[in-house]
Amino acid sequence: MTDREAPPLDAWLADLGVEVVDAGDEAAGTLSRDVVLDGERRFDLRVTVAWVAGMGLSLWAYYGLEAMEIPKRVFHRMLRANLEYPFVKFAMTDDDRPMLMTELPVPAVDRDALGRGLVALTVVADRLLEETAAAIADRGSLPDWTGRTARNAPLLGAYRDEVTASMPPWDPPPPRRRRRGLVARLLGRAR
Repeated sequence: MTDREAPPLDAWLADLGVEVVDAGDEAAGTLSRDVVLDGERRFDLRVTVAWVAGMGLSLWAYYGLEAMEIPKRVFHRMLRANLEYPFVKFAMTDDDRPMLMTELPVPAVDRDALGRGLVALTVVADRLLEETAAAIADRGSLPDWTGRTARNAPLLGAYRDEVTASMPPWDPPPPRRRRRGLVARLLGRAR
């Protein structure tokens, strides 16, 4: 493969067990595919995989909803993650929508590098789920994903250990205790 020749992206995604949900128009030197990934905790992360001749592969996920006001503490957490997680970066679009992204230069582009890049985005989205909830969901109220099974579990299983080896140690946050309302506290109801 040369730096101008597009990789067999559709074949690689099929080999990785990732379903293409949308395909961009193939313009001169570009090729793009949209996929939807599930992590262990964060589901429905839509990722665009784009080949740009001479540049390589760019993978980005629109991390939040359009036209959402991102609280400053969440934005700072995203920026801090840029230092903590190698090869994965948060950025803001022109319309202030957060993106989680990674890039693979031409010499590094192969099927396994693509798999590792997709898993890296998924792992970071999993790890920052609660801390960035205000950027993900309206009013920070995450959907109930209880009982869902990841649609791309084999992909995660194949690359997770290799990807997380270059990341800082992490433990899931303890479950948040549900706060009692004012009336329940005044009446002394048990939790």
